Amino acid sequence: MTGPAASELSVRSESIQRVYGLYRKDRFEVNRRYQRKLVWGVEEKQRLIDSIIKDMPIPLFLVAEIGKPGDISYELIDGMQRFNAIFSFLENEFPVNGFYFDLDALADTKALKDEGMLIQRQPVMDRHLSVELSNYTVALSVFRPASSASVDEVFRRINSGGKRLSRQELRQAGTVSPLADLVRIVSSRIRTDTSPSNNVPLRVMPKLSITSRDLSYGVLVDDIFWVKEGVLRREDVRESLDEQVVLDILIDCLIDPFPNTGTRIRDAYYDFSDSDQPEDVATKESMAIASAINAYGSERLENHLMEAYDEIREILATQDKRFSSLIEAGSGGRSPRYFHALFLAVFELLFKDRMRIRDHDLAARKLKGIGQGALSVPAGGGDWARDAKRNSVDAVKGVLRAAFEESGTTEDYSKYGWASQLETLLGNAVVEQQLFDCKQGFYTLSTPRSFDEASFRKICRTLTAMANAGPGVVGHVVIGIADNQKDAARVKDLDGVTAQPYRHFQIVGVEREAKVAGKSLNDYWTWLTQRLTSSQLDPAFAKSVVASARLFNYRSRAVVVLKVVGANQPLFFEQKLVERLGSETVEVLHTDYMRIYSRFTSADNSN
Repeated sequence: MTGPAASELSVRSESIQRVYGLYRKDRFEVNRRYQRKLVWGVEEKQRLIDSIIKDMPIPLFLVAEIGKPGDISYELIDGMQRFNAIFSFLENEFPVNGFYFDLDALADTKALKDEGMLIQRQPVMDRHLSVELSNYTVALSVFRPASSASVDEVFRRINSGGKRLSRQELRQAGTVSPLADLVRIVSSRIRTDTSPSNNVPLRVMPKLSITSRDLSYGVLVDDIFWVKEGVLRREDVRESLDEQVVLDILIDCLIDPFPNTGTRIRDAYYDFSDSDQPEDVATKESMAIASAINAYGSERLENHLMEAYDEIREILATQDKRFSSLIEAGSGGRSPRYFHALFLAVFELLFKDRMRIRDHDLAARKLKGIGQGALSVPAGGGDWARDAKRNSVDAVKGVLRAAFEESGTTEDYSKYGWASQLETLLGNAVVEQQLFDCKQGFYTLSTPRSFDEASFRKICRTLTAMANAGPGVVGHVVIGIADNQKDAARVKDLDGVTAQPYRHFQIVGVEREAKVAGKSLNDYWTWLTQRLTSSQLDPAFAKSVVASARLFNYRSRAVVVLKVVGANQPLFFEQKLVERLGSETVEVLHTDYMRIYSRFTSADNSN
């Protein structure tokens, strides 16, 4: 065998009991660069389990073996939905034929039950039937890829037959490029299902997936911006059409004049083809978009896209109607081209015309009914012609301009962050608690109110511990988020501030603390940075924390984000070496110092 997918291939028979053990050890990984989210509903999961109970064959699972001998993991290429269905049934997330798996029938689930990590739900499936299910063997096809490109190609070929993936999902799976990366990152940030890295354990994927009916994990589909505002339908997001909208917008932000919007042009910019044969020459469109991203700067473009998105959310938040109703986009339950025109208008006003919004409420009122007036976009399918698209964007810009003003240069925006940046950080924290912590503030919640020296010391200790994760490792401590519902209620009682919820986080802000201290927010910020600089933190480390600290405005709540970047050597706090274990900060025993130091010496040797 030759070609990009050439590899050693073997097929193994493994019991469900065995693969579940690997799953609990996080040996199954999902590469989010090409893998889609969990999309199966409970009915699909139940059908698969029913087939296993009836001893019927199910399709094989295809994995790529990654890592070194003694530390092997398996990257899932085909079978993520099926594995999730099996493992979630074992963990009592849903019944089959009215019964839940007997947790005592499997050693691993029994241990988790005894530790209180799983709870047996009723009624319980017959013990004998549960044991038979755990002994059912699945076919695991394992190959050792020559490169990551081999995995990409195998995934695309497997999923290009039939209608298993949408065309946009196939574009993403078959393409490694700055464009594909930006589409994936921006789309994930808007959906709020981000992760700190591309590769995540399969066990984490439910937290990063869209909630299906009768399942309670991950991101609620009705809370996703696209669905909440009537831009796309639930099923559109599950088929990754939100990524297609982001793709269309991204192209038009970079390419002047606008190209047409349609299937052929999308394929061209991705350099994507239905053919299994790789193209020897890249398309002119794919080269043009790569050059444009490079010239703009990928990170800068990502930030500008998210800033425009945040401004649009601020505009819509002033009204009690969702986007599609506000502009009167008509029936059909979706309005992607109307949103496309609005996004381009805001993006150009902000970053090409160098203006800023002075009145979000006025902007929203200007948009009211625009879908039946100045903004006219073609309905149905087919291409969106460049001239018609340009006219639509210009019409929206003309309507919105009264709510904008020339951008001033007197305010220091470098110390501020954007709402979506905070949401991304909090979303990542769901996956990687070790490098995240949050506190309601620096003042006690008891009366009389006073600066909490012990809490401040604990925060400094946590910052140091995060830095000891290794060179370049990034962590965050957020101030202005209550630890729990009890603290959020106490903040409301003491300060009259109602928490703004985001997932399970209760955002209370720090303006209330500034008032307690008798300071303005700017004076509070100056006081805090000076306090950090003069703390027991390593002096050079303290300066780096202060330099990267930011204030984030989230729904009228100011939140402080302290960023940690690991240095080139371990740091001590009050003459003690500390590290993060899960969500806790602990002192490192003297006998364990070499383990911490090896993180830094290994990095030196690899350079």
